[in-house]
Amino acid sequence: MRKENMVKKMFGVWCLLCACLFADAQSKMEYKVSFSGEEILIDGKAVQIRAGEIEPQRIVPEYWRHRIQMCKAMGCNAIASYFMWNDFERADGSFDFKNGNRDVAKFLQICKEEGMWVLFRPGPYVCGEWDFGGIPPRMLKEDIAIRSMDARYLKEAEKYLSAIADVAKPFLAKNGGPIILTQIENEYGSWAFKDIAYLHWIKDFWKSKGFGPFYMADGAGDKYLKYSLYPDKEVAVGFDPAMDENQWNVARKYNPGVPILSAETYPGWLRHWGEGPWRASDLTKTISWYMEGKKSFCIFVAHGGTSFGFTAGANDKDGKYEPDLTSYDYGSPINEQGRPTKEYFKYRKVIFDALGKIPPSVPAEIPSMSFPAVTPTFFANLRDNTEASCKYVKLFSFEAMGQNQGMAIYSTELPKGFAAALSFDCVADYAQVWVDGERLATIDRRKDISPIIMVPSRDKKVKLEIVVEAMGHINFGRAMRYDRKGIIGDVWFGGEKLSNWSVSLKPLTEESIKNAKKGNRDNFAGGHYRAIVKIEKPMDTFIDMSKWVKGTVYVNGRNIGRYWNVGPQLSLYCPAPFLKKGENVIDVVELELSEPKPIRGLETPRYCDSDVKTRNAANEW
Repeated sequence: MRKENMVKKMFGVWCLLCACLFADAQSKMEYKVSFSGEEILIDGKAVQIRAGEIEPQRIVPEYWRHRIQMCKAMGCNAIASYFMWNDFERADGSFDFKNGNRDVAKFLQICKEEGMWVLFRPGPYVCGEWDFGGIPPRMLKEDIAIRSMDARYLKEAEKYLSAIADVAKPFLAKNGGPIILTQIENEYGSWAFKDIAYLHWIKDFWKSKGFGPFYMADGAGDKYLKYSLYPDKEVAVGFDPAMDENQWNVARKYNPGVPILSAETYPGWLRHWGEGPWRASDLTKTISWYMEGKKSFCIFVAHGGTSFGFTAGANDKDGKYEPDLTSYDYGSPINEQGRPTKEYFKYRKVIFDALGKIPPSVPAEIPSMSFPAVTPTFFANLRDNTEASCKYVKLFSFEAMGQNQGMAIYSTELPKGFAAALSFDCVADYAQVWVDGERLATIDRRKDISPIIMVPSRDKKVKLEIVVEAMGHINFGRAMRYDRKGIIGDVWFGGEKLSNWSVSLKPLTEESIKNAKKGNRDNFAGGHYRAIVKIEKPMDTFIDMSKWVKGTVYVNGRNIGRYWNVGPQLSLYCPAPFLKKGENVIDVVELELSEPKPIRGLETPRYCDSDVKTRNAANEW
């Protein structure tokens, strides 16, 4: 009995020791974060920030800890994260900070448990290749001047900031949490409509809530930094540098005597539909330079994840619309599925060699699976399951009609007469033009926002239908302030303005797809197709959409994103938590194909080159 008690005692001591060893690095009641010259101090000790950016809203919560541990095993001691306002906001104006990948407190708690500091980036604007930069697109309905002192914008921004502040405050370092720096807005030096009073308003707001110290993130150069919130001893300077001491000197010029960090060191770059596949950069020399000089930095992004649903944004390049892919792989050292790349191991070696420490084990890879090809069957037409049609004398954008994404079908009549030109002020973003049941043209905003289409002669009145799909709202630059969806302005026929429109909205919400009613096949292109896939043991997979043209995929009611055969992305990442043992429902809303094609599950993603030639011929069906 005594021996048994002794064993129990030893086991108890062992459990306590394990608990102490496993306990997070932030177990104190409070931490004091301060600046001393160019150093960040935590409890008076200089700390080099080695951050990896990951965004919880692009990752299923079941994988948050894995991704954080991956960053830690690469040598990071901090996590930087954007938080996207428009994803938290509900239709009734409330905010969801609890469900799924919106559980901010859970994410911050995991960072704390893993001993990782946090660079908190709550917006209101974040960019991040996210739809409308994280700002609710409903702002476009009332022409609100975003990112300014417009009272309407400030009222809405304050509601959001107050809500997320309440969630994040317990996780401030001074409260024993991991948040050591809070970012004031994002890249304001690149904004075309600068209002410096707005930056002061945001900083004053966060101070009133007990947050701080702060940092800014801007481009690396005079034209960006001189328009930001400097000088200010409470605000560290963050910028997007190359390996160049001169850029650090520019930051010193605008706010001397405060810490400087590389807020975004890019391991690759974003990708748009129609471009080539991801290309990773080699940051080995850059990270070596940071480590030698004990300079603080953040790899943006260490792991990009996926822009599920309709959350991917777009860019505007000299008036050309460039929608972003669903995948946010970014060429990051941790790929879309969370696996390490060859660059990951290079950076890990450089960091731990400089620290003189033995690196921890890399977390085990999350397994993936394939599943055999299956061909979905017809379920409904694109014109089925729309909301009730509304009559309008003139045209309205999606946002003006209370819809931010999805599709809409605009229709009116054309008079009988000779052949004439049909022209548009603007169509955003992808559309099919049908006259009397015959398709005349496809409009792709990437190529032409105001096309002219010749309509043949007609011996009677005919129906004009324009099926419009919205893609991501522009998330960077002056064009985002005007980026409405649908038919913008007027439609002209034979020099006359068309009126008396009927519009059917089709928002393509997850709920509407789950509750869709079956229809009878019509003669128009595209449709809603459905497949049942039986799975014995759910694992991550990539759904191969290479035989389809353009549309959106839903798995068990979850929108996993857009696909488009212009590439480079030809498959959609589906994490295991979206699947279940047994029958899984896969819905495909396709814009072009009248007959369904097969889909299949792949263990790894499938990409193509910019000329749509598959990189791996062995991957052909």
